[in-house]
Amino acid sequence: MAEIFEKMKVEFVDQDESVQVVADSIRDTGEVPERYVRSETKADPVIIDAEGYNLPVIDMSRLLNPDFSEETAKLGSACEHWGFFQLVNHGIDGGLLQQIKADITKFFSLPLEEKLAVAIPPNGMEGFGHHFVFSKEQKLDWVDILFLATRPIEQRNLSFWPAKPSTFRDTLDKYSLQLSNVSAQLFKFMANNLGVDQEIFLSTFKGLPQSVRINYYPPCSQADRVLGLSPHTDGVGMTFLLHVNDVEGLQIRKDGKWFSVQAMHGALIVNIGDIIEVQEC
Repeated sequence: MAEIFEKMKVEFVDQDESVQVVADSIRDTGEVPERYVRSETKADPVIIDAEGYNLPVIDMSRLLNPDFSEETAKLGSACEHWGFFQLVNHGIDGGLLQQIKADITKFFSLPLEEKLAVAIPPNGMEGFGHHFVFSKEQKLDWVDILFLATRPIEQRNLSFWPAKPSTFRDTLDKYSLQLSNVSAQLFKFMANNLGVDQEIFLSTFKGLPQSVRINYYPPCSQADRVLGLSPHTDGVGMTFLLHVNDVEGLQIRKDGKWFSVQAMHGALIVNIGDIIEVQEC
């Protein structure tokens, strides 16, 4: 994947037109710039409170307890039929989750010039700004992004890690380590469901990079005309999604329909990526 990124010619929009700046500039008129207007939002509506479309909930403490062997089967079913599930009792300290949420909120509340201290460089991937903008005519997502490589540690480029707030770097370091531990445990149980050797399965992902993509979606006066992120699958092994606040935004497509996800308090939403889907095949 890194090789593909290196060969891409990517044109970045003017960073002074970050989505947060755009949102502030149209507060009076309410008129979204044409470059952000997405006609597909009306062509493919989202179902709210759809009966029978609640994400499976997996309890990590039960996975780790031999007395609850049925939880492993439940995990297998969630991966096979959904590709998503909410993970509770995952073992990540609640105080750490609150701190990472607070640090993210503080970073995106900084003035633009301070966020631009870690701006994505031309043809780069890490930092604050926009990704995958190939032309001036391309439609844009209604999102500002902070993308950082987190593990292995030697692959980090701390020049893109925000120095403000002062706790950000330490918090992200601890959070990324705990996510690594949780993913390793999940991989073991997935291996059991697939009927493959745990060590062989884990070796598939050993040493592969871990990264964090933090998405900020500014309030939009015409929210029904924009998309936070274009529809996609994740080309990785596993994605953990953490909602920073109570505003719903995640939408999942199942059985040909989009429906809105309500994140449980304290849970991580897990997305099975394309690499594991290939492994399952």
